[in-house]
Amino acid sequence: MSKFIDVPYEPKGLSITPEGNLLVAGNPNKLAEYNVKTGEKVCEVELQFDYPLHAVKRTDGQYVVSHTDDKLSRVCRVGKDGHFRHCFGGMKGAGDDQLNYACHLALVDNFYVIVADNDNNRVILLNGWLDYVHTLVENFTEPHRLWFNSDPQSRLLYVGESKDNGSIKVYQTM
Repeated sequence: MSKFIDVPYEPKGLSITPEGNLLVAGNPNKLAEYNVKTGEKVCEVELQFDYPLHAVKRTDGQYVVSHTDDKLSRVCRVGKDGHFRHCFGGMKGAGDDQLNYACHLALVDNFYVIVADNDNNRVILLNGWLDYVHTLVENFTEPHRLWFNSDPQSRLLYVGESKDNGSIKVYQTM
């Protein structure tokens, strides 16, 4: 069986919302939620910035979105109206307060955000206000995808690397 969901823009990132909907981040500046059973659009958010790469939805209804263009790389907390509430990052760079191609996100305990900072070869942790907490893991080769298993018994972080045919590394967290 196959089912298609037509989106009027290029899908870049997919995740599942707390309600069980499919969240699609797409170019040039859209987030859309779709019912996974029917394929019907539940809602659409027009972002106040372009080129979202990935998004996750918190239980308070706000979205956390990574986006990168030629000059900027940020992770932003966005309301249902598409306006950002707070951002981490800015001009691309390698400092603790900078990102360089923030391509994928994972939520921890609904508010902490794990960020795959691809071109800086690291995975960082931000708090719910999107303040830098610390670097979780360094010396990756282009971390590109994340998945966090929030089961209290395991709390495993899976990190997919994209260079040289890739690999998946698994880390025990907190």
